[in-house]
Amino acid sequence: MKTSIASHVQAGKPVWAECGGMMALFDQLTTVEGASYPMWGVLPGSVTLQKRLAALGPQQLEVAGGVLRGHAFHYSTCATPLQAAARTQAAPGRKLRGEGEALYEVGSVKASYFHAWFASNPLAVAGLFLKDSHD
Repeated sequence: MKTSIASHVQAGKPVWAECGGMMALFDQLTTVEGASYPMWGVLPGSVTLQKRLAALGPQQLEVAGGVLRGHAFHYSTCATPLQAAARTQAAPGRKLRGEGEALYEVGSVKASYFHAWFASNPLAVAGLFLKDSHD
């Protein structure tokens, strides 16, 4: 699977990786016990699992084509030199602790802890997978 994903990315094909999928794309994963494992190396940085919940709740993300609704729920954090291309906002009527989930973009890869509900905005979803989605 690692080889297949790497070939897909090298071919410039779109990738939407959320939460666990994003975690696999980083260079390294560290368990709660402190053991480290190499991951797929598509994104620079590392993920560290933790015992406590890092984020929870309904959120939304503005992308080309509109706003995607969804949520965050994860027990890990990531450290990366990548700058966030965008960040989630609180869902209407809700408050976020912190900055919101980062959306990282490297080439054709878009990755975030944010779990998008694709049915919330099919046009915005199409924009995630089209090469000219920023135009």
